[in-house]
This record gives sequence, structure tokens and C-alpha cells, in this order.
Amino acid sequence: MNNTVHVDLARIIAPVDRNIFGGFAEHLGRCIYGGIYEPGSPLAGPDGLRTDVLDALRRLHMPVIRYPGGNFVSGYRWRDGVGPKEERVPRQELAWKTVEPNTFGTDEFVHFCRRLGTEPYIAVNCGDGDMREARDWVEYCNGVNDTEPVRLRRRNGHEAPHNVKYWGIGNEVDGPWQIGHKTPEECARTYTEFAKVMKWTDPSIKLLASATSSWRPDWVERAQLLIEQAGDKIDYMAIHWYVGNRADDFPSYMALSELFEERLSAYAGIIRAVCLAQRRPFIPIAVDEWNVWYRTHQPEMLEEVYNLEDALVVAMHFNAFLRHADTVKMANIAQIVNVIAPIMTKPDG
Repeated sequence: MNNTVHVDLARIIAPVDRNIFGGFAEHLGRCIYGGIYEPGSPLAGPDGLRTDVLDALRRLHMPVIRYPGGNFVSGYRWRDGVGPKEERVPRQELAWKTVEPNTFGTDEFVHFCRRLGTEPYIAVNCGDGDMREARDWVEYCNGVNDTEPVRLRRRNGHEAPHNVKYWGIGNEVDGPWQIGHKTPEECARTYTEFAKVMKWTDPSIKLLASATSSWRPDWVERAQLLIEQAGDKIDYMAIHWYVGNRADDFPSYMALSELFEERLSAYAGIIRAVCLAQRRPFIPIAVDEWNVWYRTHQPEMLEEVYNLEDALVVAMHFNAFLRHADTVKMANIAQIVNVIAPIMTKPDG
């Protein structure tokens, strides 16, 4: 059987945004502790970052990395993770049922990103957190005035601002498993108020709205209300997408990227329609969590070992991002080290 592939060089969709090759690092399993950050390891530098992990990540050329969650962020207090390490207080962490030592936090994450040459993307807590905490976090990272958050950053050894460009408001607020789960109306109202004070603190930042993660029946309503109420404060509409092959059905598994493309087209259509009605520019999509994930779901068993069919599915999803280059402007594979990740670590490398 002969087949012919026609390449039409005149059919240009859009320029490819390199942010589609981004990553995600959450305080979950061995992603941070024992992965990225392992003081005392013979493979760690003076800053506690594993040099072998840095070398491996550099080869992936990730332009942006999201942090600190994920479900983790909906109960996270960023102030717990800054300052002298010996003064940081461990906290019971409710999302993944662990104790968070807080020895890796905002400053360590930004330092990690700068060593990689990647842009940090920070998600703020709108689960049990409030807008004051969120705006203070922006001010801590980006502020230059003589204010309490800026003084705190300077006392912690960082005179110059971190200049964090990307900020997400919330995580999977459409899911009942989330601390601070919100109805579509609550989600739109919360986003609007958080976005106001964060943009007022630093108008240059780019904001991502946590739009849908589980594709429940209210995903259309959520998108519509978010854009109608806060469209002028949204730089990306963030969605999540995980796939798997629990049924061990190879043909169906290979077809999942087609389903994903249908979802992308449908979601872009909703955004386009609401933006058109409001006479505003199209708001691009960020798939800021995505991956193959189906064999493991508990923190101690998250170290998924992938096979060739999983790799094919991941490749097809990258191709989907390329084919939707006009609407998808960021994507973050979850996660980058050990936890359903392309990089796995052992004590010796």
C-alpha cells in the first residue's frame, strides 16, 4: 500500500509560542525534595539544587515552569517558605496528606529557574488564601518601593526584584477535591477581585485564570462568566488535561489526542464567541497541566514508568499544540522530575 503526504508550505496557522514546551513543579512526592532540591546529596551544589537534574532539565529547554501547585497551592502560605531556613515552620499539608518542611520556597524556586534560564510562573492560593496574601506575594517578588514585602525580600538577601512575569490565580477551583472549591459564579467573582489587586500591584504581570480541569458540565458557564466579568484582567485561560490507558485499549489510547483537539477547538470557540460579544481580543489558552497519568495516584507511588505507547501519546499532544498554535500559547507538562515526569532520579544520579 502506498501513501502520499502533501506538505503545503503556504498554509500557515500561526507562529509557535515556545511556552508550549513549559513544565510544572509541585510540592508532591519527590518532585521538589529528593528531586530538584536535595541538600546533602553528593550531586547537589551549595544551593541544594541537584546538578544532574539541572543538566537534564537544560537539555529540555523549558521556557517557563509553573510552581508551587497544583492542589498543593490551595492550602499554601508563601511566607512559610521564605526567610532563614532554621526559622521556617513545617506545616501539615492537606492536599497530599504530607508534612511540608518549607525549606524550598519562592526564593529557591526563582533561583532554580534563573539557573535554568527559564521564566518562573507562580500560582497563588485562592483556596483558603485571600487577595491580600496574593498581592503581597506579587509585591515581594516584583516590588521596588519601601514596603513591608519588599523589605522582607531584601532582608532575605534579594535586593533586586525577582521580576516574576506569569501568575496564576487558583488551581482546579472547579473540582470538589480542591480546598476552596468554587461554583462558576464564585470563581468569576474571586478571580476578578484577586486580579484587580495583583494587577494594581504590578501592571506588567500576565495573569492566568484557572478555568477548567475536569470538563464537568459547567465548563462552558465557567468560561463565559470569567470572560464576561474579568476579561480585561485575563491574559490566558488555563485548562488541564490528563489521559491514560486503564482499559489497555491501544487504538482508543492513540485516538485520545483527537479528542483533545476537539476540546481545544470547542474551548477556543467559547472564548472567541464571548470575546466577540464583548468586543475584546481573543484570550489565548494555556494547558498548564497535562500528561499521561493513570497507573499511579498516591504520593508514594507517583513515579510512573512510561512505555513506548505513552511516548507516542505525549508526542501526539505536542503535535496538537502545534496545530492549534493560533489559540494555545502555553503548555506545562506535569511534572518535570520524578512525579509522572520525563526525568527520574536516584541517590547516585
